[in-house]
Amino acid sequence: MRILYVVHQFYPESCAGTERFLLHLASSVQRSGHRADIVTYSFGRRSEFRSSGSLLVRQYQYKGLSVTGVRHDKIPIDINTSLGNSSVLSFATEVFENHGRGYDVVHLAHPMRLTSFAISAAEAGIPYVLTLTDFWMMCPKVNLHTSFHTQCSGPSEGEVCRQWCPELPREFVKSRLKAAREILRGAKAIIAPSRFVVAMFKKEFPELSTTIIPHGLALDEFSKNLRTPETRARIVFAYCGGLSAHKGVHILIGAFRSLEAHNVELRIYGSSSPHEREYERTLRNMAGQDDRIEFCGTYQEGEAGRVFRGIDVLIIPSVCYETFSFALHEALASGVPVIASAIACLDEKIEDSVTGWTFRVGDADDLTSKLKLIASNPQILDTVKQGMANGDVSRVEEEAYLYERIYGTVQSFNWQASEKPSK
Repeated sequence: MRILYVVHQFYPESCAGTERFLLHLASSVQRSGHRADIVTYSFGRRSEFRSSGSLLVRQYQYKGLSVTGVRHDKIPIDINTSLGNSSVLSFATEVFENHGRGYDVVHLAHPMRLTSFAISAAEAGIPYVLTLTDFWMMCPKVNLHTSFHTQCSGPSEGEVCRQWCPELPREFVKSRLKAAREILRGAKAIIAPSRFVVAMFKKEFPELSTTIIPHGLALDEFSKNLRTPETRARIVFAYCGGLSAHKGVHILIGAFRSLEAHNVELRIYGSSSPHEREYERTLRNMAGQDDRIEFCGTYQEGEAGRVFRGIDVLIIPSVCYETFSFALHEALASGVPVIASAIACLDEKIEDSVTGWTFRVGDADDLTSKLKLIASNPQILDTVKQGMANGDVSRVEEEAYLYERIYGTVQSFNWQASEKPSK
């Protein structure tokens, strides 16, 4: 089979969870003998691109994968919210006219910025599948976080948006939800990484049929964390993820700064995207001159095992819904206890004092109390580590196998449909 993957951003320009999911999946599929091509939106320098119609295009290879990066010369103001773009639609149509007969399936790993590929694939008679790695298809703000800094239960056909995000024009929300429903209905398969994601989308689109496939890890990279009170000089708390406001890193730094202990340190792994540099500067200012806090930057694919062998506790302070947490599953695979916000997809994986602890969402004082508990009694970590198991962590190969079965089913169904005689 030949699969075209479509994603809103990709390596090396961006390396968040969706990009990692796609890298693992496309690489595994290609190792199985299939052909995996990737189209992604890019914010790279104009000089790196050539003109192609009304878009700029560049080709490159990333770890054996063929990638096409596209961007507008002038980035549209609605590039992150709109479900359609005429320039992208024209480009997608050209792709399918030139190469489309060779593609068996189009997989939208994340449709932001490139949703028009779904429309064009359908017009070309190529089946497409879609993975819901976040809530963007129902929420233009992506994370179901209201303008009043609260969690949202879903748009309810736009009525909730009108009350809790009043700056969003009502007609925009309603037309966007209508377009989203059409795209979701047109997909031959819809996949989500967790039960929570399925439940949220079923509330808004009850007619959808959705398959759950958890993201997988390259488990061979991970080994059990062997740090003990006898071998550690200080307790190493760590955050691993993007430096974005909805990830709650400011909550973590505020809580840690309130911790009056000298036997601790905080390592912050991750970076900010170009539009969130100011938030990163705010975080660094919050850290001030506290020499217990270190900003460690990002680590490369394949280095997660080393990072988790060197820490004692992972902290996930998210202030909005998580659909899946790679960091949480890496901690489980490594036997590293976790302190996480009591929020969907996090607290369902954490049993208090067994695999870690939870704290009230956005409550720095509650988080500080959990940090203090560990700092004053480091032996508690060994008790928790003894109770941990990684039975719920899937392998990359398992994930890829399940997706390949879906591709095969979709391809077979589409072939049979095309062979039916017309009436």
